[in-house]
Amino acid sequence: MSVRRETWLPLAVAATFLVLALGGQALGDRIMSAPSDTTAAAVGRASLSYLTGLRRYTGAVLWNRIDPVLHGYYEGVPLEQQRYMLSTIAAVEWLDPSFDQPYYVGSWILARNGKMAEGLTMARVGAERIPDSGTLHMSYAQMLFVLSKDTTGALTQARLAVQPGMRWTDDMEKINGLAALEQLLRQAGDTALANTVAAEIDRLDASIGNTAPTDVHDHDGDGTSDH
Repeated sequence: MSVRRETWLPLAVAATFLVLALGGQALGDRIMSAPSDTTAAAVGRASLSYLTGLRRYTGAVLWNRIDPVLHGYYEGVPLEQQRYMLSTIAAVEWLDPSFDQPYYVGSWILARNGKMAEGLTMARVGAERIPDSGTLHMSYAQMLFVLSKDTTGALTQARLAVQPGMRWTDDMEKINGLAALEQLLRQAGDTALANTVAAEIDRLDASIGNTAPTDVHDHDGDGTSDH
């Protein structure tokens, strides 16, 4: 979908902010890992640890302000129209790079606004930086499959997403994520794993007494969940 001229500049700035946030955090990680036995260095590490906790708290506060908006008032608004979220998403990602939701939401908003390379980069970095997030591997698999037509890469990410030990926010998020992955796996030809995933969905449904259909998001109208 093309982006109107009046929205191009703020979108480009937000995309740049996201990329800089990813790079800036990597630099900080290298600084933190530098070895030193001096008292000053120990104090410095303690201070950085405190600041990291403060950053994460601030990121959580920011996210808690936009999450109800994202899933409430604007729930029916297509992602390409939710550019107003990008600046806050970028800030939250920088403040707490271990939090998966900004990568998940931000990558799709970028991709849906013609910034596919930036969106895919954000999805990839998120999956690499938080390797136990089932949500991020699932989302990256969808982006590769739907947007890049990269079936091999999508299958790699999908198979990672269904590994034991993957972290999901709750059982409902896991059910929805697995439902999306089941569809992807069937379309990509891995029927055996798709059947295994379907059995896990049934088990989770039974364990929480869920009788409602899973909330699989489809922004393409092609029968495949993509966010």
